[in-house]
Amino acid sequence: MGIDVNWISQAGKRTEDNRDWGGVGIRADNALCVVLDGSTTGPNSGELARQITRELIDWYVASDEEVTAETLAGRLRQIHETLSKTHPRDSASYMIVHIQSPNAVLVLHAGDCLLGRCDEKIGIEWLSRPNTLANVTGETAIAAIVGSPARHRLTRSFRAKEFMLPDEIATKVDGELVVATDGFWAELSSSDQVRFMEGQDIPMTVGGDDRSVLRIRLLDGTQDSDVRCVQETPHNLYVKRTSQAAGYQAR
Repeated sequence: MGIDVNWISQAGKRTEDNRDWGGVGIRADNALCVVLDGSTTGPNSGELARQITRELIDWYVASDEEVTAETLAGRLRQIHETLSKTHPRDSASYMIVHIQSPNAVLVLHAGDCLLGRCDEKIGIEWLSRPNTLANVTGETAIAAIVGSPARHRLTRSFRAKEFMLPDEIATKVDGELVVATDGFWAELSSSDQVRFMEGQDIPMTVGGDDRSVLRIRLLDGTQDSDVRCVQETPHNLYVKRTSQAAGYQAR
């Protein structure tokens, strides 16, 4: 199975560092994609997001363990036991997408990263909802969440105080999947989202958050996996593969 993954990320104005992180782990016949958004309030939440990304991808590539919701949650719990000691004031939202086949995609998430399906005609259809006070029922429309100040109050995330089980989604790759941080889905219009995904420059507003999106598309047949990015050698994308996996190119 070949996979085409495109990472686009832009630093915001709220912190000195870009606290969004993307990760891609490639096995011979499946892949793990992760997106994390470090909180702007914790002093080292960007570093927390980086470490979670690397821990998940390194584990995935090194292990031949079957990936299920239980094994992923178990690995997250182990990571939490370690990092909660060194990051007592930090937190991060995350979305984990495991692709076993076009019709078998497992998603775990906590916080305000979103999963969507991109269609050339209608744009992005969001398949998940954020864990925020603006969406306590789980059914609020994204447009309503965007306009609510309560969306910044997360009800679930990776935080030191306690380990919180993620939400789970089962879906499929029908066209192109996207995983985005809230700087993308909540601060950009639909037209600007399309332009941003195409690599066009979108001016950052004063107080704008880091914005990132990971585009995921499966390739027909046995083509090599291709991991691309808009920036040259982006610091916030971590890619690793097994020796048995198809090759990839970062460009």
